[in-house]
Order: sequence, then C-alpha cells, then structure tokens
Amino acid sequence: MPFRTLLVLQTEVRPEPYRSRKAFRERVFSLLAPLEGTPAPRLAAFPELFGLPLLLHLEGDLHPKDLLRDPLLPWRRARRAFWTFHGVMAEAARAFGTYLLAGSILSPPYEEELSRGRFARTPLFQNLALFFNPQGRLLAQVPKMELTPAERWLKRGRFGPHLVETRAGRVGILICLDGFYEGHLARLDALGAEVLLQPSANPALWDRPWPQDPGRKEGEVWLASARERLWGRENLRFLLNPMLNGTLLGLTFEGQSGLYAPGEALRLAQAPRGDEALLHHP
Repeated sequence: MPFRTLLVLQTEVRPEPYRSRKAFRERVFSLLAPLEGTPAPRLAAFPELFGLPLLLHLEGDLHPKDLLRDPLLPWRRARRAFWTFHGVMAEAARAFGTYLLAGSILSPPYEEELSRGRFARTPLFQNLALFFNPQGRLLAQVPKMELTPAERWLKRGRFGPHLVETRAGRVGILICLDGFYEGHLARLDALGAEVLLQPSANPALWDRPWPQDPGRKEGEVWLASARERLWGRENLRFLLNPMLNGTLLGLTFEGQSGLYAPGEALRLAQAPRGDEALLHHP
C-alpha cells in the first residue's frame, strides 16, 4: 500500500533540547505529534544536521579548549551523540508507527555485531542520515556524497544505501546538495524511487541575492528548482524537503520547507524561520 500520510518537519535549532537525552526525546516527540490519528503507512522527514547539536551540547557544551586536554574527545562525544540520536529516533518511529528520516548527524558510521558490539567502521566523520521503519529498525545509514566547501573535512559517501525499498514503495534519500545533481536524481528515478527525501540545511539568508544571478533571490531559485525537479521523471512522484533554520556553529541557516509533486508545491512553510509541520495525505 502506498504512503497515505507524508510529514515534512521544518525545525529551528536551539541548544536547550540537545543538552540531555530526555530533552531531545521531548523535542522529537512534540515535533512528530501531528502524525497522531493519521492513516498508515506514514512517512516523516527531519532536516539535515538535525542531530548535530547533540555532538555540541549533549551532557555539557563542547569547548575548543577541551580538545587541548583530550584530543580524542570529538570521537567520544560523537559515539554518545550518534547512539542517543539513533535510540530516540528508533523509539519515535515505533511510537508513531512511521517510516522516519531522522535528518542527519556528523559522525563516523557505526555498526553493531554480535561479538564486537558497537563500533565505528572508520574514524572519519561523515554527514549521515538515518532512516527507520515503523518497528524502529534502522533501514539505511545514508552518507552525503557531494560536499560544500565547509564540509570538505568530511569523508564523501558513495552511492548505495540511498535507495530503500519499503512495504509502501521505494524511497530515495539525497542529503541537500546531493539532490541538486541530475546524475543522482536520474539514477534514483531509473531505479524506481517514488518518493524523494531531501533533508536540507542552507547556510544563507533566504532573501539574499543568489550568487549566480544577483537579480534573483536565494529562496526564489530554491523553490523554483524544487517545483521542477520531478518534472518528466519515470517514477518520482513526491519530493519532501525539510529544512533546518537558526544559528549553528556561527552560521545562520534559513529555508522554506516544502512538499512537492511534479511542477507544483503541495505544501509550503509560511516562512524560512521557525518550526512548522507540513502534513499531506496523497
């Protein structure tokens, strides 16, 4: 049965919900509350970098001077942040009975194995999106492939887990910049993806002049691109584009989240700042 409920979550980042597992759980569950009473199968999506503040704030803020005393601190914090993120999102997927794109976190990719327990596949950090089924099982750990200049210190991902076959249909996942590359879009479309999830975090003002054409605004170009991205595709029918906003690591993020069909916006956030839930029943 195809998805009957789609939810796009625009979120404003603040440090307080990331200081403890309890606070983060309350934040996630409150954002997913619009799913209550909706028909299944459900699909909900959080923005890119939604989990990153856990690395910065969980159980105490990260200060640069701490790295002088403990050079391995980023890896210890990353492990704690990753499994907190994983655990809360798995619980939320079960509680709301939804397929859930948890957004992304900056972390080494982690694995579980019977004799080794939990371990990192590599010490290198990636921009990783986690995708869960309604039973709370992790279906895919999806790495970002195309990196912005600010992300060049991260390890690039390779195409693979970006297509997930669920009981409700095939879901493609492209993190922000990946979703603007025609090669990635065409590949997912040719492989049969029906829904495209593009979690995003845009570190620019929504109304600034677009660098490639100052006569147009950043948000204007973004929204026009989203409306056109599915046009003429073989299989892709919906695009869910949840966007992060607020201040993070000294950068200001803005973005108007949307839910799109070929050539049109089915739901669009009212503003590029603040929390908003975009609910749609196909």
